[in-house]
Amino acid sequence: MFILLPCCCFASEIGVSADSAVVTDAGTGKILFEKNSHKRRPIASTTKLMTCLIACESGKLKSVVTVTDEMLYGTEGTLIYLKTGDTVSLLDLVKGAMLASGNDAANAIAVFLGGSVREFVKEMNARANEIGMNDTTFVTPSRLDEGEHKSTAYDMSLLASQAVTNSTLMQIACLTATEITVSGKVQTIYNHNKLLSYDKNFVGLKTGFTKKAGRCLVSAYRYGGSVIVTVTLSAPDDWNDHKTLVNAAKKWYKRISKNQTLSINTVGAVKNSVKVAYSYECCTLSDVTVKEYYYPFAYAPVTKGQILGRADVYVGKVFVQTIDIIATEGIT
Repeated sequence: MFILLPCCCFASEIGVSADSAVVTDAGTGKILFEKNSHKRRPIASTTKLMTCLIACESGKLKSVVTVTDEMLYGTEGTLIYLKTGDTVSLLDLVKGAMLASGNDAANAIAVFLGGSVREFVKEMNARANEIGMNDTTFVTPSRLDEGEHKSTAYDMSLLASQAVTNSTLMQIACLTATEITVSGKVQTIYNHNKLLSYDKNFVGLKTGFTKKAGRCLVSAYRYGGSVIVTVTLSAPDDWNDHKTLVNAAKKWYKRISKNQTLSINTVGAVKNSVKVAYSYECCTLSDVTVKEYYYPFAYAPVTKGQILGRADVYVGKVFVQTIDIIATEGIT
């Protein structure tokens, strides 16, 4: 195991259209750029990122939900057009809330998991408290401009950094389109996030818009093992804001390329050990930690290219990838 310690830097002022914005490194939480990042304001449908994270963490995604009147009460705006009595999986409700931003899908998730919207909102606020979202108050599972339903760009970056550790949610957020099944009927829903078509390394995460909140956008960008989280609130030119901020943030990351060799003891071979190796490359402004796993000895014969272990690479606290440790020679 070894640790590399690159220095970390912070971005200078950059012009963006957003009233509030922040760019952070998901693995370390380091702030790379901020503008009014602690200003409390409406967050529109980016709210659904918390709703869907809780759903993905519930362990109930395969459950079938029967839509009730309570789930549809008061829903308006963007919808996937659920009707009372419809049956749909919790997983498809998450897809509907994330991609199509269905307010009915978000409410259905809330009532199914919490028993009622009110009880689910308590869970949302409790989860926010766990994450450290100290300036956030959730009132609904979908969106609300009135009252105290507010957050900050910084708090939403904390939520996004938590969300990117959930593989299911990340897979959904990456989709440009997908099929969902409602009462046995298959329908296609689309993700209108333009960042996904701009660069394959962008991950949704969630869009939002109301007249009061303005255009809101939370995105993640995969960069050589690191994840750059960007949040803009009330941003008339949000797509370009995120492109600009990510391109600026990338300049502060150091590219690390490592080829590691070691020896593993052998049993029943002419030689006492066999040479093995692995390599990786990543971009980081954080510590890179590699954990090696292999048996203390290998039985002969060993062929060149044989897998004899694995190396898990972490950037900060975020797991990046598993690499095979392979034999670089053959022995008998």
